[in-house]
Amino acid sequence: MRVIEKDFVVGGAKLGTYNAYEDIEPELMRYRPGQRVLPAPFFYETGDTYTLIAQHEPGTKFYPNGGFEVRDSGGGSRHYDLDQVIVHPASCKHQPTLDLMTRREEREAAAAERAVLRGDKVKVKVEGARRGRPAIDPAVKAAREAERVVRSVRSGGKRGRPASGIIKVPVIKTTSGKRGRPALSTAQVTAKATARAATRAISGGRRGRPKSTR
Repeated sequence: MRVIEKDFVVGGAKLGTYNAYEDIEPELMRYRPGQRVLPAPFFYETGDTYTLIAQHEPGTKFYPNGGFEVRDSGGGSRHYDLDQVIVHPASCKHQPTLDLMTRREEREAAAAERAVLRGDKVKVKVEGARRGRPAIDPAVKAAREAERVVRSVRSGGKRGRPASGIIKVPVIKTTSGKRGRPALSTAQVTAKATARAATRAISGGRRGRPKSTR
C-alpha cells in the first residue's frame, strides 16, 4: 500500500490533485460502521481521529461512483472516494503501514506539499549549513582579538579593574606613646595654679558666682 496523488478532473479540465491509496492490502479494507479509519489526505497526521459512518456502493444516491462517509474528531461529516479511505493500521495492527506513517522523508514531503497549497513559506534546508549564530566577519574577529590582547597585557592577566599605578604612602602619626590628652608644659601648669588661687581668694573658697560688692 502506498499514498499517491491523482488528478482532480471535472469536465475534462484538471482542477488540482488529491491524495489516494494504491495497492491496498485486504486487511485494510475490512470496513464496518463505527470503525476507526484513516483518510488518505491525513495519512501522515496523527492528531485527529476519523470514524466510519457508512460505505456507499457505486450508484447510491449522492454517490454515483461510490464512496465513504466519515466523521472527524470535531463531529463533522466528511466524504471521500472509494480509494481514499483504509482501516486505520493501528486497529488491525498492520505494522508495514504503521512504519510507513512514521517515515520521516514521506512525512516531511507531505507537510511541505500541504504548506505550498496553503501558501505558507517553506524553509529550504541547505546541506552542510550550521545551526546557530552565523559566522563573524574575519575583520571584526581580528579586531576583537587585538582588543582582547591589549586588555590582557594591561591587566597582567588578572580579571577585574586594572591597578591605577599610583603608590599611596601611608601617613604615620607621631605620638608620645600615651593615649588621651597630651601633658601640659610647666608654664601652663603654673598659670593654671595662679588662676585657681586668685579665684579661690575672691570666692572665699565657696562655689558658685561670688557675691556682688555693690
